[in-house]
Amino acid sequence: TAGRGIVHSEMPKITSGDLWGFQLWINLPQKDKMIKPRYQDYQAEQIPTVSKHGADVRVMAGEFYGTKGPINMRNPGLLMDVSISKGGNFVQHIPENWNGFTYVCNGSGKISDEEVSKEHAYVLGSGDYVKAETDSEDGLRFLLIAGQPIGEPIVQHGPFVMNTQEEIYQAFMDYQTGKLQDPNDNVWDE
Repeated sequence: TAGRGIVHSEMPKITSGDLWGFQLWINLPQKDKMIKPRYQDYQAEQIPTVSKHGADVRVMAGEFYGTKGPINMRNPGLLMDVSISKGGNFVQHIPENWNGFTYVCNGSGKISDEEVSKEHAYVLGSGDYVKAETDSEDGLRFLLIAGQPIGEPIVQHGPFVMNTQEEIYQAFMDYQTGKLQDPNDNVWDE
């Protein structure tokens, strides 16, 4: 949670095999833009995996079959890494008023009755669940991201996401004058 400022750099190291990196920025409501920043770091072995109906689901945030992910999201949401074997399927409840999308990392199949292929994003339509299946030998792997919308305007410039152009100018000024990030903030503490 960037809040009032967290200077960071993600430079993961490959220890074996391929490295896939995804960075997702989730907008905060205006009232929370200047909260104390917080950093959450979880290793692969800390992310629970649930296997159901030919699908292995890594639950990073949200809940799947009673298993909750460790990532604490400020606004209600879910983040899942879903791998489906040939002939398998996946179904996940999503509150009807939430927005969501999937990003297909590998393979092909159907997500909510739409044919999907790797390296493409798909915005979820209305409804209260997402379903996925595949008959592909390669299976289907995708990220599922969904959350409760905050219904506020978004203005983005550089690393800052605010609600107005004036707030963007102020964020740059605060950063340049050292007011944005409080050196006393412990970003590892809640």
